[in-house]
Amino acid sequence: MFRTVLLVAMLLSAPVWAQDCTVDGNLTQSDGLKLDIVYRCRSAGALTFQAEGDFSVSKVLSFRDGSGAAQPIAPGGWRVEPVNGLVEARYRYDLTGYARAVDSPSKAQQRGEGVISLLSGWLLEPFGYTHLPTIDIRMTTAPGLVFASGLPRVGDAWRLTGTTTRFAGYTVLGRLDLQDLAVPLPGSLRPGQVGGQGVLRLAMLDGFPAGQRVELLDWVRRTAEAETNYWQGFTARQMLLVLVPVSRRGIGYGRTVPGGGPTVMIEVGADMDQRRLFDDWVLVHELIHTGMAFIRGRGTWFMEGAATYVEPIIRARAGWKTEQDVWREWVTNMPQGVAAFARGLGDASGRENYWGGAIFMLLADIEMRRSTDGAKGLEDCLGGVLWSGLDGSQRATLDAYAAICDRAIGTPALRRLIDRYVVSARPVDLAAVWRDLGVAMAGGRIAFDDSAPDARWRKMIVMGPPGRPPKRVPLPWGP
Repeated sequence: MFRTVLLVAMLLSAPVWAQDCTVDGNLTQSDGLKLDIVYRCRSAGALTFQAEGDFSVSKVLSFRDGSGAAQPIAPGGWRVEPVNGLVEARYRYDLTGYARAVDSPSKAQQRGEGVISLLSGWLLEPFGYTHLPTIDIRMTTAPGLVFASGLPRVGDAWRLTGTTTRFAGYTVLGRLDLQDLAVPLPGSLRPGQVGGQGVLRLAMLDGFPAGQRVELLDWVRRTAEAETNYWQGFTARQMLLVLVPVSRRGIGYGRTVPGGGPTVMIEVGADMDQRRLFDDWVLVHELIHTGMAFIRGRGTWFMEGAATYVEPIIRARAGWKTEQDVWREWVTNMPQGVAAFARGLGDASGRENYWGGAIFMLLADIEMRRSTDGAKGLEDCLGGVLWSGLDGSQRATLDAYAAICDRAIGTPALRRLIDRYVVSARPVDLAAVWRDLGVAMAGGRIAFDDSAPDARWRKMIVMGPPGRPPKRVPLPWGP
């Protein structure tokens, strides 16, 4: 009784910026992974706790309100009335049963005794607020079990704010390999900036041999360093990266979920040795997403285009690809995106999102370097937005993103291109772009013409401006 009164007093006296709800979870292993969750929320009115889909509902083994009264399984949610301004709910959840039933990399999967799951897979959503509630999550785990997410830490809690559980990212729970890797804070490597450390939480689910785990850790470390060199600091203050073993060959599905804090999952085949890992593009591509806000509306082309365009640049500046390799990739693949310009990039679909967006980023890179006489390029635009505080955990409109980018560059280059190719849906002459850059391909070989009108900007695009030479990231097997 005293504990309940104390909790009520603490929650009601908390400042307006503090949490609306606390979640105390206990993860145990008894015939599979089980969660015991206690929700306590400040609210003058009743709240309804809802599960994300029928699979989640079916795995709620029991539900009780603060008085201990049991409520039956309720697909529409469990309604709980407040007592002295506090809504309390308790439920037990079959996490293993959920992961096995769903068995989807986009939602939840189990490997051995570890689970990757979206937060919404196991945490009920409290409905009844007129605002997005802030939820502090504390998790106790049985010996040998772990819990991690991409959410920021506030004291001993993981804080979900600014989004619903539905749009929050991945969590990992159970018995698995979890390591915290120190990374430089976003923008902290710029001249004159005070350094600081963030954290990249790396989780590897069960199924990787010991030797491969060592190689995967090294791959992630070096890739994070390559990203850091491009962004002048890492892409996020904190994030979760989960590697999931799969039986098929190669690197499989990769996905970034930004809500609350960036999280990334990537499927890795058992056949991936060191050389194949560093020759793959998926990890670099997904980490770029963690440095950019989610663009609302029809912004897929912008997000995927940026990641598609920047990915080979990062690998080239690290010394993992040649400049010719990058231009060959673009000349070969960018024609897949040309048709989207005539309709408007907002209507791009499929591969057009990737390569139409990449064409746009190339045009933006050229325009930014031209309008600043080579002082700044696309990396200063993307980095400037990240350093402003609009990071990968947030959502923004394309107009808002462009405004911050243009302030960072000092010229309305991105705004002009959006008006020209997105608002007006003007076709693009890709052959003319190659000609002006002085890029040609014949017989699979790239040739450069340094007398072309935009050759000066071409020389800066892949390897960076002369005053900012690229930093190599040595490969494990040497030069």
